[in-house]
Amino acid sequence: MKKFLLIFLILTTFLTNGQKTTSYKLEQRSTNSFNPLTDILGWFVSEVTYGIMIESFLEKNTPMHRAGLTPYPFFHSKEGNYTYNNLSVPFRIEVSSNLMLGHNFQKNGNIIGKIRFAKRLDLSATYNQLFKTGLKNEYHSQTSFILNYHRIRTRQVDIWYGLGIMFSENKHQSSGIAYNLGAELFLPAHLNLQGQINWAYLEPEFIKNYQIQLGYFLSHWRLQGGIKNFRLPYKQLNTIELGIKYYF
Repeated sequence: MKKFLLIFLILTTFLTNGQKTTSYKLEQRSTNSFNPLTDILGWFVSEVTYGIMIESFLEKNTPMHRAGLTPYPFFHSKEGNYTYNNLSVPFRIEVSSNLMLGHNFQKNGNIIGKIRFAKRLDLSATYNQLFKTGLKNEYHSQTSFILNYHRIRTRQVDIWYGLGIMFSENKHQSSGIAYNLGAELFLPAHLNLQGQINWAYLEPEFIKNYQIQLGYFLSHWRLQGGIKNFRLPYKQLNTIELGIKYYF
């Protein structure tokens, strides 16, 4: 038993010293490979990227840094999605429905649901449906789920970008990564202009959809109309949209 304890003690001491020696050598290598120019360049690139995509250090002292969500646009006079006052809400839900007219397609429409949270984020779900009647019925749909970050948040301007996934249902069913870029401009007389571009790669095609809408606000309601262009497999459509949106 004593011999066993002695051997165990010797092995433990040897392994501990070995680990310390290895750690020391790794630290030496790390210190020798330190390059201040590389580190400064890496820090600069990361700070610039963060400043462009998320927030620059200059913005932390501006009202936009602490901007909160309004219950609905124009709840406060001359303020759209964001307010600089203390009267803000922790989250907001938006539901939009549009009728799409154009290019021999009938019973066309889309539904968009959006939940805004954490002041700067929203999760959007969009469903587009098109059904063409004639000698040969055609059915197409697109469904997307995208998480958006609202980069510019002023009382009159809201600009965002997002990343998510899109599904296309038709005879060539496919899915792929989707991303978008959008903006809303709030104008006098409870009017606003909204534009958005969506991109997605649905193998074997690269799809780009865009939408431009003019809206008029009546309390929680938004009356909206505009144009929408989007691609389906081997087909591009231009439509006119008419619809409504409600803010919960």
